[in-house]
Amino acid sequence: MLKKKGKEQKVDAYAGRPFSRVVGIDVANSTIKIWTDNDVHKEYRNTVREINDAGLVYSFKTNYQMYVLDKEVYEVGDLSAMGSGGRGKARYNSKAFRIEALIGIAGVLQPGTNEKIRVVTGLPSSLSKNAAIAEEIKKNLIGEFSIKSVKWDQVEDITFEIVDVIVVPQPLGTLYNFVYDEKEQALNQKFLSQRALIVDIGWGTTDLAVLEESRVRGTFGFEIGVSDYVANLQEDVNDKMPEANIYALNSHQLDIALLESTTVETPFGKFDLAQLAEKHKEIQSRRVYEAVMGLGLEFTKFYRIILTGGGALQYEKYLRTLFNDPRLIIQQDAVTANAKGFHLLGQF
Repeated sequence: MLKKKGKEQKVDAYAGRPFSRVVGIDVANSTIKIWTDNDVHKEYRNTVREINDAGLVYSFKTNYQMYVLDKEVYEVGDLSAMGSGGRGKARYNSKAFRIEALIGIAGVLQPGTNEKIRVVTGLPSSLSKNAAIAEEIKKNLIGEFSIKSVKWDQVEDITFEIVDVIVVPQPLGTLYNFVYDEKEQALNQKFLSQRALIVDIGWGTTDLAVLEESRVRGTFGFEIGVSDYVANLQEDVNDKMPEANIYALNSHQLDIALLESTTVETPFGKFDLAQLAEKHKEIQSRRVYEAVMGLGLEFTKFYRIILTGGGALQYEKYLRTLFNDPRLIIQQDAVTANAKGFHLLGQF
């Protein structure tokens, strides 16, 4: 580490570029998660809406949070909007992805400072070996930025420079989170030496990583995610309960509603979706299980099988039954584990 004028500055040993803060960010299709120093973090639905209220007469919102980037005004986290979406590589060099990431980073920084940031983020395992995609992300994010944070009673400037971007397979975040010993503030060498499998069930994909002898030996990915559960459930509800008009709710709205209660309200009333929701959770759990087992990995050699991501929490009951294995661990902070781990990864 370097110290200049009383302020600690970290140095990237590989690139030799000084940075004052590490930000771990998981720009997922469902929820964006950001983690930085002193456990400062944010989590919200990854939706971005460009604000153009030419026809607005009056707003009842007094707790809104908007951001101004490149002279355009954006609101994030509104469930009626949609994220950039997509499972393909084109998502990562898009304007929408850039906006999502930069606003997320700005949200954990203090106005009035001008920090140099090292960003650590992840790609689905199926894309993580594509160096061109990682380079696109770096090109999209490295540079100097000035973003205005707009609230009901104040406008603040947030300026920062992203000097370094590290792109890794998404499950690596959970792995770092799992092997980090908070008490010792160091990586647990015993855990690192023992073979482990990480299965990250996200919104759009399921991603796997194998830890062996302190090295990640392989990464795998499938286009199986929680969005499939939501989409298939919507189709089934539409067939069996057309009176619900379930497509009045977009996928984010339905997902959030189901996390709160299986009795879901649409503009046409309240409808009990418990039976259909459980049916499709079981179907998706089996899809994940069969895909993982179909890889032909030597499961007898793993000390731990760690399941993470929002899907791990949603499908926990069925996954425990399917794996039927005492080595199975459901990461309790499964939704934020990758972002927290990315932050740790940027420091070791």
